[in-house]
Amino acid sequence: MEAKLVDEGLLKYFTLHEMAVILNNFANCGRGSDELIEQLEKTFIKHRKALDGNDEILRLCKQGFGMLNKGSDILKRVLADPNTTLPRLE
Repeated sequence: MEAKLVDEGLLKYFTLHEMAVILNNFANCGRGSDELIEQLEKTFIKHRKALDGNDEILRLCKQGFGMLNKGSDILKRVLADPNTTLPRLE
């Protein structure tokens, strides 16, 4: 399943809620490559404004990344406050 999501690029066809459920399911069984987790993280950061007010997605993301013990400081800031201002990349 993971190969389909990552290698064949099918992850982009899922909604944010579905991605959060996928993250949680992989975390529950202790699976998920670094590449998959990184793609999910980038997607949640990119679409952070859509997370605002969506408590279910935020809960699933926090739970999934917490179980995997993964996620950058930027992701943690986004999950704490989706309206946070991120530093500009040079």
